[in-house]
Amino acid sequence: MVLGAFLASVIILSIAIAPSLFAHAVDWGDGLPSRSTQHLIFEVTTDKQAYKTNETIVIKMNITNPTDSDVWLNFSSGHQFDYRIISAGGQVLYRWSDNKAFIMVLTHIKISAHSSYVRVFHHTPTDYPLKPGRYMIEGVVVGYFTGSTEIEVLD
Repeated sequence: MVLGAFLASVIILSIAIAPSLFAHAVDWGDGLPSRSTQHLIFEVTTDKQAYKTNETIVIKMNITNPTDSDVWLNFSSGHQFDYRIISAGGQVLYRWSDNKAFIMVLTHIKISAHSSYVRVFHHTPTDYPLKPGRYMIEGVVVGYFTGSTEIEVLD
């Protein structure tokens, strides 16, 4: 009985104190892009513009911070980046994050002043095979940026 009351007190105290302790350690803000991200430059590129069928596509997402201050991007989970492949007709054919699970914990990326953060994806035919045609590769920094580039798949 005493042990049960003690544990209940510890749990209640932990719930009451934890947010204020954590808030002092890291300022996560409201999870929305802040004004400090407005000067960041987001680019989505591929290693080539034209590919043969069954060829791996290297997708690079680059966030550049040209300012004199470090910038932190805060995320509500481990899902920080994503990409989609969109047909010439506008249909989403593939989304990298589909059927994936992400850790449910607050995460962040620091982009130092006058530097870049790069994330690279390798889209293989086993992910989703592309037939000959034109496609848009849309890259996403979840909650912050979206950019795109076009590719062509040849016979």
